[in-house]
Amino acid sequence: MKHPYDTAYEPPFPAAPVVLYNNEEGLRTEKVQALLDTGSDGSLVPIAYLEEILAPPMADTHIRSHWGEWCAAQLFAVDLELGSLRLPGVFVVGDEQGNEIVLGRNVLNKLRLLLDGPSAFTDFRT
Repeated sequence: MKHPYDTAYEPPFPAAPVVLYNNEEGLRTEKVQALLDTGSDGSLVPIAYLEEILAPPMADTHIRSHWGEWCAAQLFAVDLELGSLRLPGVFVVGDEQGNEIVLGRNVLNKLRLLLDGPSAFTDFRT
């Protein structure tokens, strides 16, 4: 599945549309652009999207920011849909400050991922 990079960034950022699901409640988001960050250990989802699907918090944890600071965070389990791929029970950190979904290596390592910078497209498969 090929998806164009997000050109709102300079340089353009690898991205793909995702849908978040809470199967227990039967709720889902609309398609939302997610940034694909190979340097991130985990995935971040803005709290607003998690509240929209009534995703229950699973655990409290601490995460380290890219500046090396530790901060408290909550983990949520959601199902992710990327195109025709469905990834059940993915742990994400609820992001109280950001407004973008960032998919890190906990998701990306489940995919065959090609980041084609010269053509500004992402291609992935399971």
